[in-house]
Amino acid sequence: MSNFLDLDSGEAEEPPSGSSLRDMLAKVPVSKPRPHLSPDISDKLATTHGFASRDHSDRFLGGIPVRRPVRGTTSEETKQLSIRMPVSLYKDFLSFADERRLTYSEAIRALLDGH
Repeated sequence: MSNFLDLDSGEAEEPPSGSSLRDMLAKVPVSKPRPHLSPDISDKLATTHGFASRDHSDRFLGGIPVRRPVRGTTSEETKQLSIRMPVSLYKDFLSFADERRLTYSEAIRALLDGH
């Protein structure tokens, strides 16, 4: 049952007379925020329960963590390109870009330049 509403009967109960809003709010218990887990602990807990971390900010190159450069804005206008292709070609393109650590735009540029 809440403070002023009897959920079973659906009738509202009047607050005690002489009570100000300030007095009623002062009676509400203060909640305590939960402590935050460090990313290392939360990743370890997730791994033990079969979850994989979605944080890919650190990539490894020969066992050494490498941060991918932040993508900046280009100096020229951009357009969107949407194409349909066979799954095998799509997977080949993704492999090409991933192996060279290129964005899709950079991978297309490399292909056009005859990489």
